[in-house]
Amino acid sequence: MVCGVVLCENCQMVAGYAQSHLPSPRSSDSSLLYSTIPPYHVVCSWECFDRWAWTFVSRGHAPVMLGQTYVLGGVRLHPGTAGRAVAMAEDRRRGQLLEQARHLIEAEDHESAAGIYQSLGMWKEAGEIRRNGRRQIVTQVHVNVNDLVEQVRKAGIATDYTCPACRGHIRITGDTTLATLRNCQYCGSVVQTTDLVDFLTKVVGYP
Repeated sequence: MVCGVVLCENCQMVAGYAQSHLPSPRSSDSSLLYSTIPPYHVVCSWECFDRWAWTFVSRGHAPVMLGQTYVLGGVRLHPGTAGRAVAMAEDRRRGQLLEQARHLIEAEDHESAAGIYQSLGMWKEAGEIRRNGRRQIVTQVHVNVNDLVEQVRKAGIATDYTCPACRGHIRITGDTTLATLRNCQYCGSVVQTTDLVDFLTKVVGYP
């Protein structure tokens, strides 16, 4: 069914069977009217079978379960070849998901990428991606605060940030450092750096 090699019964491997159908009532061959043996497809090697199966799997056509057998390309697969074709389709699906995860990491969508790894049972990789994402967020937030405070200094701006906990006014000037903004000087509560970034962004006029 692939390379066209003529095979004897000892050399051939049954890859699958054609979909069974009844012959035309007008057929002159009486043997076809009573035959219940469906024609079968053979291959000479696993390599030839893989070449045939890949022509469908590579285009996104995975083996489909119909009744008790798998069907691929209109051929009911032999149990020995069905498992091989299913594994090939699963490997392709897995490879596509891993490629998608790599693109998501490049786009810094770490949670979606971690979700793909987790769905594939790659728990360690999923955890590592989430940790890397959190580290990048923390680093970026700190960089943003320092940059925004520098913009406040250059613009000669003095402003007050209202503590959400005690409503105290935290003075921010060009001399303010990131260390002094970590906690409220009145109640001691931790200042959320993400809220501080949003506030300073509006102060210095960033879009």
